[in-house]
Amino acid sequence: MSTLSRFFLLEEEQKPRVNVPTWRLSALRIILTTGLVLCLGIFLNSLPAAIDYNLNYVIALTSGFTITLAALLLFSSRSFSITAHLLLICIATAGVMIKLFIPNLQLAHLGSIFVYITPIIALILVGKKTATFYAILNIIPFVLILKNINIAIVPAEQRMLVDAVLHIQLLLFFFLNCCIPLAVWRTSLAASRLNKHMLENNTLLESQKQIYQRFFQKSFSAIILVDQDFNIVEANDKAKRLLSIQTLPLPLSLKRITPDNIEYLSYDNELLDSVSKTFTVEDKCIEVAAQELHSNEIKAWYLQDVSDQQQLQQDLLTLDVAHQQAKYFDKATNLPNKTWLLEQLQAHIDRGKPFALLIADNLNKHVLDYMIDGEQHRTLYARINQIVEQDAELLDQIAYIGAGRIAILVEAKGPLKDIASRWHKKLDFWIKLGQHQFHSKYAIGIATYPEHGYIAERLLKSALQACELRAPNQIITVFDQLTRRQTLARHEMALLLEKSIELGELKLYLQSKHDINKSIIGYEALARWHNSLLGWVPPSQFIPIAEEFGLVSHVTRTMLDRVCQFLTANPHINVPIAINISSRDIEDPLFISQIQHITGKYDIAPSSIELELTEYSFADDHNHVMDQLDELGFILSIDDFGTGYSNIARVLECPIQRLKLDRSLLTDITDLKKQRSLLLGLKTICENMQISLLAEGVETQKDFDRLSRLGITEFQGYWFSKPCCASELNLKNIEENNIVLS
Repeated sequence: MSTLSRFFLLEEEQKPRVNVPTWRLSALRIILTTGLVLCLGIFLNSLPAAIDYNLNYVIALTSGFTITLAALLLFSSRSFSITAHLLLICIATAGVMIKLFIPNLQLAHLGSIFVYITPIIALILVGKKTATFYAILNIIPFVLILKNINIAIVPAEQRMLVDAVLHIQLLLFFFLNCCIPLAVWRTSLAASRLNKHMLENNTLLESQKQIYQRFFQKSFSAIILVDQDFNIVEANDKAKRLLSIQTLPLPLSLKRITPDNIEYLSYDNELLDSVSKTFTVEDKCIEVAAQELHSNEIKAWYLQDVSDQQQLQQDLLTLDVAHQQAKYFDKATNLPNKTWLLEQLQAHIDRGKPFALLIADNLNKHVLDYMIDGEQHRTLYARINQIVEQDAELLDQIAYIGAGRIAILVEAKGPLKDIASRWHKKLDFWIKLGQHQFHSKYAIGIATYPEHGYIAERLLKSALQACELRAPNQIITVFDQLTRRQTLARHEMALLLEKSIELGELKLYLQSKHDINKSIIGYEALARWHNSLLGWVPPSQFIPIAEEFGLVSHVTRTMLDRVCQFLTANPHINVPIAINISSRDIEDPLFISQIQHITGKYDIAPSSIELELTEYSFADDHNHVMDQLDELGFILSIDDFGTGYSNIARVLECPIQRLKLDRSLLTDITDLKKQRSLLLGLKTICENMQISLLAEGVETQKDFDRLSRLGITEFQGYWFSKPCCASELNLKNIEENNIVLS
C-alpha cells in the first residue's frame, strides 16, 4: 500500500493520538486534503490575474483558506474535535465570503449552495446534534437564494476574474463529488470492517457460550447463578437436584425454598470468612462453599450438601458434652471433681491475687466407705450443695476430690480461721442415709497462695498435707513448719532418686499388651527403683517426686536408653515397646534431638518405640511436637485416657495411633447406660480415625469378656501378665502362658 493511501485510510493498527474512531479521522483528513489541494490550485491559478486587476481580496481569501486548511490538516492528529468544528466553520465562512465578494447574484447563490454540505460533514465527523445545528443554520442561505437577496459588498460594476465561475464550480464539484463521497466511502469501509469484526466476535461468543454451558451443566459441582435479590437465574442439573427444584421454572426466589434468613450469605466481610455459610432445604443442610462475582448483579454460588458433616458435628458435640460432664464432675456425688478444681486453682493463680484453699476432711469417712452406697453418697453431697446455695456467706467454689474430702476455694477477704470455722459449723449436721443416721463432721486444712505454693498441684498438696498432719484433737489446721519438714523429706528422697539414676539403680520392667486372640502386640516399659537405703520404692511414690523436683525427664531418658539396650540384645522382638513421657519432656526443646540421639546410638528404628503421653501432658498445646515425632516415625499414643485432662476434639487433632482407656473409665460400663454409650461412641470415632483402642487394667476373665463384647480388641493387665524384669523376660514362657489363657 502506498504512503498516500495509508495516510488516507489510517490502518486500524495505527492508533491515533486522539480518542476517536479511526474512520472519522480518516474522513476528516480526506476532506482537508482534497480541500487543501483545491484551494491551492485556485490560489495559484487566480494569482496572476488578481495581481493584474489589483484584486487583493481574491489573493487574501484564496491564500487564507489554503493556509487555514493546511493548518487544520496538521492539527487534526492532535485535536480531532476542534479541527472538525473549525473545518465546518471554515466551509460556512467560505460560503459567506462567496456571497460577499461575488457581485454576480446567480454566481453568488452557488456560495449559499456550498454551505449545504456542512450538515453532511458534521454528521460524518461530529454527530447528530452538530449536524442538526448546521441544517437549521442552512435556512439562512436558502432564504437568500429564494428571495434573490444580494449581500455582496463588491460593486456590481466591479470586474470579476475570468475563471471565477470555473473556480466556484470546481469548488462545488470537488466537495460534492470527491470530498463527500470519499469520506462516506471511508465511513462505509469502517462500518464494513466493524460488521465483519462483530460477526467474528459473535461467532466466538457463541462458541464460548456453548463451552460455558457445557462446563456449567456438566460441572462436578452444584452451581447456581444468583442476582442481588436472591433470585436463582440459572442452575445446573446437580444444583437443581440438590435444591429439589427440577420442576420449578427459573428465575426462582431462593427465599421460596428455604425458611432460613439468607441475607448474610452475600456479605463479603473478612470477619465472616470463617463463618460457615449454610441454609436448609427440606431436610438437607446446604453450604455455599464459594462465590464468584460474574457481574455487578450476578454471582455464581458453588453449593455442597453438608448434612452428614453437620450431623457428625452434632453427634461429636453431644459426645463431647457427655465427656466434659464425665471430665469435670464426680458421678458419685454430682459435684465438681479434682480436674475442675485444678483448673480453677490455676485460673486464680494466673490472676495473681491472694486466695486460700480449704480441704474439708470427713471425720466419719470409714462409715462412708463401708456402710453407705452410691445413691446415699449423692444424697449426702446434695445436702452439702444445698447448704452452700442457701447461705449467701458460703458462696465459695467447692469440689469433691475423693476419699470423703471436699475442696473449698475461697477469696481471702477476712481471717481464714473464721472462714474455716463457719464452714466447719455448716458441715456439722446429722442426716438419715438409708437405715443409718449419719453424722457429717469435717476437719479443715488450709493452704494459701502464694505462701504455700505457686502452682495448682503444689497448693493442693499443701492443703492435703495440712489435713493429714493435723493433731487428733485439732479441727482447723494451717499448713505450717511440720508440713515443711515433710516436704524436706520428699526433697531428700528426690536427691536419692537423682543419685540412683546416675548409679543405674532404675530397673526396666516390661508388661505385655495383647490382642483379642491373646497374642502379644507390644510391651510397656515400667520403671522400678530399688535403693540401698530405702529398698523397693513403689512408682506411686517416686514418680510424683520426680515430677515435682524436675527429675522426670532424666527418668524418661534413662528408660529409653534401657529399652534401646534391650532391643539391641533381643533382635527377635518385633513388636514396639511403649515408654511413658510427661509434659515436661514435651516442653523440653531438646527432647526430640535427645531421643533421636539415643535411638541413633543403638541403631533402633523409631517405629520400634511407642511414646505414651499422659492426659495431663496432652492437655497442653503440643501439637507441633507431636507432628514432628510422627514424621520421624515414632508411634504415638495417649495413656490413661478418661482421667479427665484431654477431650475428644484434641484427640482428633493429633497424629496418635493408639488410645489407652483408663480402668476408671471402664468401670460400671455394664450398669450405667451413659458410661456405656460414651465408650461405644468413643470406639466408633477411633475406628473412623483409624486409632487403636486399648483397655488397661484387665484383671479377670469377666473383665475380658465384657470388654470383648463391646468391641475392644486390645488389652493390658494382670490377667494377661504381670510386669516382668526385662533381664528375666522369656518369650517362650510368655507364649506358653498365652496357650494356657486360651
